Amino acid sequence: MLSFLMSEAAALGRVVQTITAFLLLTAFAPLVLHSAEAKAEPRIVSLKGFEALEVRSQGFTLPQAMKVHVYAKGGGLRRFGRAPMDQPLFAYGWILNAVTREVVWQMDGSNTKRDWEYRVADQYLDLPKGSYEAYFANHGFGQSLLFAQWSRNIDRRALHREGADRSHGFLAAFGADNASMLRHWREQVGHYGLELYLPGGEAGTVVLFEAPLRWKNIVLALPAVSDGSYRTQAFHLKKAVALHVYAEGEGSGRRMHDYGWITDARTRTRVWEMSMDKAQFAGGAGKNRRQVETLQLPAGDYEASFVTDDSHSPADWNAAPPCDPGMYGLTLSVPSDGDLAAVALTEPLTWPVVAELVRVGDGQDRSASFTLSSGRSVRIYAIAEGDGEDMADEAWIEDAAGKRVWFMERSRTHHAGGATKNRLADEVISLPKGTCTVRFRTDDSHAYGHWNSDAPWDPEHYGVTIYAVK
Repeated sequence: MLSFLMSEAAALGRVVQTITAFLLLTAFAPLVLHSAEAKAEPRIVSLKGFEALEVRSQGFTLPQAMKVHVYAKGGGLRRFGRAPMDQPLFAYGWILNAVTREVVWQMDGSNTKRDWEYRVADQYLDLPKGSYEAYFANHGFGQSLLFAQWSRNIDRRALHREGADRSHGFLAAFGADNASMLRHWREQVGHYGLELYLPGGEAGTVVLFEAPLRWKNIVLALPAVSDGSYRTQAFHLKKAVALHVYAEGEGSGRRMHDYGWITDARTRTRVWEMSMDKAQFAGGAGKNRRQVETLQLPAGDYEASFVTDDSHSPADWNAAPPCDPGMYGLTLSVPSDGDLAAVALTEPLTWPVVAELVRVGDGQDRSASFTLSSGRSVRIYAIAEGDGEDMADEAWIEDAAGKRVWFMERSRTHHAGGATKNRLADEVISLPKGTCTVRFRTDDSHAYGHWNSDAPWDPEHYGVTIYAVK
């Protein structure tokens, strides 16, 4: 009897081991469809390997309307008592129409099923003839327990430094400290990804291309690929032209953080600018914004600019990326083929310096005089600190009698990058014949070399510069 019981126990143990092995294999299965039907479904797209990259993409063109099988494995937080649609995913895939740039399918809580620590999408889509782009992104990682949840950004740039961190502290007991979460992410990230199959179709009929698809007649592109960047490109229009503007950036509240604008190079007037009033939700995190419009511009010289702040860019999305991550930045194109030859990239205009007070430090009161032989226009370029509705640092121009003929007014300034209080005045004004004095006065903090918050984009010109207009 004892030997019989021992034999039964051993058999039961083998069954338990078999079941356990099967469950582990299922939970951490690679992205391959394990079915007889899968053999008749050639694979056209495979997006894997997110240990070093946050986003992967692949473009594909369908020669006719076709059924596409989507299989994707990602991850998301569990929220007790919340509808599946409200459960945010930190690893997920989607498909864009490559021409319209609109989402045709996206993984979310409602079209996926939970499989242990993963969310799995396994469905068939009927797609019309055309070009598409498949994406998969993993910007972070999260876990939850009952009513508690915790998450963190996964910055691939810092993984080599964080890899040596050890679990410690009260949160480590729940696996909620950074080291534990990073270890759990490493265990799961190798199983994230997306694959597309053609049920009964021929993979050779599908043409692949590198995403994003570049539409025709692009004349200028300022891709934003890093944090804290400021890029500008001058261009000339030989005649009046209609420009298609496509811009993606970041904004929250009433302010854009990553955004672009176009300046009339001679008058210094901004003829177009991204704004929270016009920019629309761009998918992913709520702060992702997109502005698409057609702009009519007369012949002349212009400058296109795009800036990013210190976080949330293709260098490291600290929240879900926009649905068109490859187009983050500013892109200009001309809808009409006949206008293509009328647009030319140029070097920025040169402006001879008349007077300058730059690299001004804390608590300084500096001045410089200049004389104009005749009344003429000048360009004023000033960077100073403005807090609230007033300027903390003052810039102004006096005529020979001591009368102020120009002063830096906060309502006429733009953000100068860095801290919100960094303000930029860039305008063209007319000054009379004679001697004038330009003055710049700073308060006791946040000036050149002694920033108490983020510095402006152009710190070397902190102060005021007067240029001659040609």
